[in-house]
Amino acid sequence: MKTTKLSVINWLRSVFLPALLIGITHYCKAQNVDFGKSYINITKGINGGTVETGDTLEIRASFVVRSGTYDSCRYSDQVPAGTAFITGTIRVLTNEGKIYKSFTDAAGDDPGWISGTTITINLGFNAAAAPATAFKRGRVANTHKPSFYGSVCIMIASFRVKVTAATRTNISTGGGTITYKNGLNPIQTFIFPSNILQVYQNYGICANTVGVNSIGTETNGTFGSGKPRNRGTSANVPVGYTYNVFDQNTPNDYSYGITNNTSTRTNYTILNTWPKPDGSSPSHRVFGVWDIIGDHTGAVSPTAGNPAADTVANPNAGYMLVINAAYRIDSAFQQTISGLCPNTYYEISCWMRNICSKCGCDSNGVGASGGAGYIPTAAADSSGVYPNLTFDIDGIDYYTTGNIRYTGQWIKKGFTFLTGAVQTSFTLKFFNNAPGGGGNDWSLDDISVSTCSPNMNYSPSLVPSVCAGNILNVYDTVRSFFNNYIYYKWQRSTDGGISWLDVTAPAGPAAPLWNGTAWEYVSGYTLPTDKTQLTNNGDKYRLVAATTLSNLSDANCRFTDVASIITLNVIDCGILLDTKLISFTGLMIHDQAVLNWITTTVHEPLLFNIEKSNDGVHFSGIATLPGYNDHGGGQNTYSFTDTSRITGKNYYRIRMKNNGGQSAFSKIIFLSGSPDNFSFVSVINPFNNELAFNIYSDHRGPVNADLIDPYGRTVKRTSYSITTGVNHLSIGNTGRLAASIYILRVRSTGVVLQKQVLKQ
Repeated sequence: MKTTKLSVINWLRSVFLPALLIGITHYCKAQNVDFGKSYINITKGINGGTVETGDTLEIRASFVVRSGTYDSCRYSDQVPAGTAFITGTIRVLTNEGKIYKSFTDAAGDDPGWISGTTITINLGFNAAAAPATAFKRGRVANTHKPSFYGSVCIMIASFRVKVTAATRTNISTGGGTITYKNGLNPIQTFIFPSNILQVYQNYGICANTVGVNSIGTETNGTFGSGKPRNRGTSANVPVGYTYNVFDQNTPNDYSYGITNNTSTRTNYTILNTWPKPDGSSPSHRVFGVWDIIGDHTGAVSPTAGNPAADTVANPNAGYMLVINAAYRIDSAFQQTISGLCPNTYYEISCWMRNICSKCGCDSNGVGASGGAGYIPTAAADSSGVYPNLTFDIDGIDYYTTGNIRYTGQWIKKGFTFLTGAVQTSFTLKFFNNAPGGGGNDWSLDDISVSTCSPNMNYSPSLVPSVCAGNILNVYDTVRSFFNNYIYYKWQRSTDGGISWLDVTAPAGPAAPLWNGTAWEYVSGYTLPTDKTQLTNNGDKYRLVAATTLSNLSDANCRFTDVASIITLNVIDCGILLDTKLISFTGLMIHDQAVLNWITTTVHEPLLFNIEKSNDGVHFSGIATLPGYNDHGGGQNTYSFTDTSRITGKNYYRIRMKNNGGQSAFSKIIFLSGSPDNFSFVSVINPFNNELAFNIYSDHRGPVNADLIDPYGRTVKRTSYSITTGVNHLSIGNTGRLAASIYILRVRSTGVVLQKQVLKQ
């Protein structure tokens, strides 16, 4: 049967108006007006973020007339302290945020003005019904515009400010009044409740490892799982929202549901391909237009989420929270979270989804789902009022999500919060921050409060080998997006990691350096000879780090990388070689690597295996040279040319062996087949008494070399005069430097080379 435009409009009214009226009458049954106040961070836009100095905020106050006529309508407010009014921004908006009326800042020429810091807007703009003027409050009826389906009038009084307050300053965005009267009744004044936001640095979401979720309840913010489509109520959703199951017109305004399938109870489906609006009788879709989806937890695609659960065939599926919000700035989810660590950064986040692509209603009262002449929310966008959430901690706003546009996908929203010096708990609330119905329908899942933890990188390897009875130096490079994990200590386990004992005293604070992507510092520990015996094979070592000394002693507030722990490999090296390698160097000559090494006096027959690698880790033999077996020589010098053409990066080492099977490795050197105009050719790494390196240059001139310790201090500085080609350079007298990781920085004619080197 052909559907007429009139039948579509009537169907829309039959669907949306009962839902609207049922959802809002529980708020104020004695009268037919409703109020709400919020703010939008214009600067942060759809990405969302914290409020920072210099951001532009739009203050919005909703006045909703559901039925009847009201006179003496006026909005009055103060420019918040800590902000500056932006000229030319006094307006009345539609519930979708479009400009309906604009006013000058001056008094006496139109119904809106600013005097000092006081904003005044006389409301009511129907020319045939006692409209507002510059000197008179106006009349607003439920049939006036901006209209919601022709039966409700929604006005958003607004103005914009620029934040001038400094970081960590609180700003009051609440207060302000609406006056109105009905018939001969006296003028009533509605005072908007107080609201505080804090100017807070916008760190975004943790860029590094995220630790254990601390939210605890509601199955750690996932809302659990089960077979029934409609789960029961949640103790974390405040009384301002009423629990409903999913059906033709529910959950309606100011209601919520918890489900694994958002189709209607009376026409269950797992498909999201039904038309919008769905004209089936009964409809498969809530209000005929909501998406039919499943939850987010564990989805193969985090943005796509899970499909609507098949609760007939599937005995278990994950749940999500779905909110139908409206005008009031209500807490939709709240939880007191305990057991937190002081002075620690936490990522507070959730996954959200706008679930209605055709819920818009323009200022003429025309709905998006088939109404002739509907004006889209934005170009090709009929979703209506965008969901927008505020994250509140202990009664203070810290973050807003920005408008969640309809994309048919889930999106992660959140920010990073730093606990106070002694803070171990806070109350987290998610507030509806969008001004109105006709949209503002959203799902919420996978709420998380997780520590922003550092990354750890152990060297020389996770399974370092050491000859029994020798010392071994191990290192851990601690990297973090925030530079506050600065206290640390080393621990050892002799029972496979079940229990740990401290082997160093607590240390710190370290002085991390910014490496371009993270803050980092290096901590080293020397295993003494009595801990490298054959009986110590398999012992484990780790570094634990924390933000304070007290946190370092608290197992719940310190951090270690449980996936990467040093496991000791103690080997019996037998009789040590009598001959020692004194030096090993290399250089490039005509695209070939020429290797040179020197040994002490030879007391036994030797073989030298030359090994090569393209990654510095995996080596293979390319040649074997016999030793001179010259017992009378004080030193023996050897040379080998790799006849293959060198391209890219190449690593070489020498393995010296005797007839008894004992062996010793040289240091690894690096040679490059394609040097830049000024570049490292090779660096002897690790180093001890001397740091030798080769530089290729296409020019002559002076060169300065600095050796920089983990705290950014220059501990060695040397100058050279180089020539064209490969230059053999070194920094001497490094034997007394502490074992650690250093930065070798070489500068010439505006070019700076840097390489990380290890001092043994």
